[in-house]
Formats: sequence, structure tokens, C-alpha cells
Amino acid sequence: MVDLSTTWMGLRLRNPLIAASSGLTGTLESVKAVAAEGAGAVVLKSLFEEQILLETGFAEEQNVQRHYYAQAEDYIREYTRGNVLNGYLDLIKSCKLAVDIPVIASINCVTQGEWLSFASRIERAGADGLEINIFLPPSDSCKSSAENERLYGDVLEKITRVVRIPVAAKISSYFSSLAAEAVTLSNSGIRGLVLFNRFFSPDFDIETFNVTAGGVFSSPADIYHSLRWIAILSGRVQCDLAASTGVHDGKGMIKQLLAGA
Repeated sequence: MVDLSTTWMGLRLRNPLIAASSGLTGTLESVKAVAAEGAGAVVLKSLFEEQILLETGFAEEQNVQRHYYAQAEDYIREYTRGNVLNGYLDLIKSCKLAVDIPVIASINCVTQGEWLSFASRIERAGADGLEINIFLPPSDSCKSSAENERLYGDVLEKITRVVRIPVAAKISSYFSSLAAEAVTLSNSGIRGLVLFNRFFSPDFDIETFNVTAGGVFSSPADIYHSLRWIAILSGRVQCDLAASTGVHDGKGMIKQLLAGA
């Protein structure tokens, strides 16, 4: 048997195939199935602060519609937040007991305070590593690219000071100078960069005039964007590199490894 073992962020992996954060990694049973199929590590489906805020808003709306209690708002907010977060922490603990591969948590927050709070509790739950799925939309015409990019570094530096487990940043390619920013982020204390995250892409249904989701799933052709940047950044950043999106088979994985993933 060929030895395919490697390391990612200092974690020992039996092979370089990591099951990325997705619907396939959102439950204990699916994580067990992914591990049984031979994955070297698993990244749990991301915990989105926006989802917590959405559920909180729904609960608050129900309170208003049925029986408005002003004093209930804080309780609803904290209960919903805690309930979602505790469910995620329980998933980490269950997966750690069930599989013998590294279990990496993933979070996506919109407020700086929550990044630190979530990271600390995820570490205490036993995650082997933490992926920060970070994206600040460059759509604010009043903010310069330098201001946006500074926020990335600030968030990552604060998180790496708070936790001891290795941290990876899953980033987009929406930077004015991607190569320079990748080098800068690699010096922020993180142990890995994941190229790249995927976003919701809006589309229009011209029959109903509704906004719909476009291009929900990746395709093999998506590999070329990350393949190019893995090759460009390999050997130039001060951390490990992982490729994401478009890796649909073994040949795709080999290509990314040849490029430097």
C-alpha cells in the first residue's frame, strides 16, 4: 500500500483528501460515511452567524405576532444563538468520538465579537482545527480596498491569539492584489489558506420575476481558477495551501497536488 500520509496545518492526515465544508459534512452520520470512504480529514459544515441572526429574527417576529413581550426579546435572542451554537458544539464532540481523522470546524461570522466567542468555544469542544470562512463583500463604494483587507488581518490575528488549535482562512479571490494579500494573511498567525470559498450567485426567473439561486453546485471546470492560484502562491506564502471547488475526481486532486496544494 502506498503511503499517502501528509500534514495540513500541522495535523497528521492519512492522505491529502479533505472533505470540505458542505452538506456532506453537516451531520454525524454523513461525517462517519465520509471517513469510511477514506477522507484524510473532514471540515464540518460552516456555522453561519447570519443563519443564527435569521432564526433569531424569525423567533422575534413570532413573539410580536402572537403575544408581544418586550422583556422576551433578549431571552429569544440568547436562546436561539445558544441553541444553534450548542448543537454545533455537540456535533464536534460526537464526530471526535466517532471517527479517527482530524475534525476541523468552520465558522462564518459577520461581527468581530462573535468570531472570538465562537472560536473559543469550538476549541473547548475538541475540534482539531478551525477554518475561518471569511468574506467581506467589496461592494461598499465608501470603503477602500486597503480598509477591507485590513479587516481580514485584524480578524485572523485576534483569533490566532485566542485559540491554540491551528487556524486556516478560507478566502475569495476578490482582492486588488491577491498574491500580496495572501502573503500578508499567511503572516497573521494562521497555519493554512484555502482557495477559494463559493458564494451565493443570484439569478432571475423570467417567468415568475423571482430571484433564484444560480450555479449552486460546482463543476469540474471550476478547478482552473484555484489551480492557477495554488501554483502562483506555492512556495511564496508562510503557511499550507489547500484547494477547494472543482475537485471532482482523483485526477483533479492530483493536479492540485502538482500545483502545490
